[in-house]
Amino acid sequence: MQQKDIAYKNRLILGLGQTGLAVARYLSALRQPFNVMDTRDIAPGHEELEKLAPGSLLKWNGQQFTEYDELVVSPGIAIARDDIQAAQESGVSVIGDIELFAQANTLPVIAITGSNGKSTVTDLVGELINASGKKALVGGNIGVPALDLLKLEGDYVALELSSFQLESTRSLEPVAATVLNVSEDHLDRYKNYQEYIDAKRSIYAKARTCLVNADDENTWIKSAESGQNILRFGLSNNSDKIDWAVDFETCTIMHDGNEILKLDELTLQGIHNALNVAVALALVDIAEIELTQAVLDAAKSYQGLPHRSQLVAIKDGITFINDSKATNVGATVAAIHSFEPQFGKNIILIAGGDAKGADLSSLQEIIKETVKAVVCFGKDAPAIAKLAPAKTQLVSNLEEAVRIAYEQAQKGDLVLLSPACASLDMFANYMQRGEQFAHLVEAL
Repeated sequence: MQQKDIAYKNRLILGLGQTGLAVARYLSALRQPFNVMDTRDIAPGHEELEKLAPGSLLKWNGQQFTEYDELVVSPGIAIARDDIQAAQESGVSVIGDIELFAQANTLPVIAITGSNGKSTVTDLVGELINASGKKALVGGNIGVPALDLLKLEGDYVALELSSFQLESTRSLEPVAATVLNVSEDHLDRYKNYQEYIDAKRSIYAKARTCLVNADDENTWIKSAESGQNILRFGLSNNSDKIDWAVDFETCTIMHDGNEILKLDELTLQGIHNALNVAVALALVDIAEIELTQAVLDAAKSYQGLPHRSQLVAIKDGITFINDSKATNVGATVAAIHSFEPQFGKNIILIAGGDAKGADLSSLQEIIKETVKAVVCFGKDAPAIAKLAPAKTQLVSNLEEAVRIAYEQAQKGDLVLLSPACASLDMFANYMQRGEQFAHLVEAL
């Protein structure tokens, strides 16, 4: 893949891990100087780094930040830290790996963010591009670090971007960019909800075409740059013009009033997944890739990613869905709404974990109106239980939650693991939580 040169600077990488190692590999290949600092005594990846650049890993010392031209901050480290802010105020540049990627990249980029669904849409965009006969490079916040993509051959780049990555990105110029949705998340990292929203919307800054969610004002672009196009996706019951619509009266995905796909042709089921498919088709179309039959067939057959509204099993007529990736309230609300047309009020919700400081109250109405019962566990389970005490049972762990939900369920019901919380209070990550759920269901 052809690359542009980046400026020669003395850089300090903050945070090792997957992103920090990718930055180190990239700078090492360019023979540019760097050091690495990490707040942990034993940083993951330190052995690989030592082979790559012996002696480059230093103990964290904010007073030394001003000795460098630029700090390359990993997404897991808040740039609002006092020591990073002090360095920035003294003239040290503060960026992230996506900014380095943007400075070097020469391929057209499709950029995707949002509180929920961004991994699915990014992965599907890659599948659709590949089905067209072009080669997609997929990465960023999903799978391959963006800088590692620079070594690969391809025609387009599909990037999933987190709010943390966007905070330190200035040069990215996507051919298409979207904020899928915004709901309260990461409020343990941001001063307030608006700051989180603004971080998400910064993806539009230099995009050629902005694709916004007609049903979510938090995704709307505040002021378009000269020459920027703005397109809209959403549900067809929205009164304003929608360029890409999911129409549940005709059960179709529509583009400018023309039918593109029938919903019953999709392997992915549920309202939110229909919107994900519509967005992916829109982004590919915006990037000037023809929606051939092969592309449409790829959209129809796409099965989605693990732990995202994933069918685990149907036992005794009871459907079990693993939506462990739902680590915030908005994701859980979306999942319940998505399955309501099929299951009505016969949904038993398994929820709980670490809410990361989020306001859980927006779950209350949908639990009262739609959910048959709630079984919750984990750090913030008591807060969820308070939303609908008459419907809720508190348990000590996921194993007990699955057993109780199964005992309460009847034929035709859905048992939905959609925690609305992060998993780190009890699990290594959401994948481990989802895998344990699947094993417990299989053992019933």
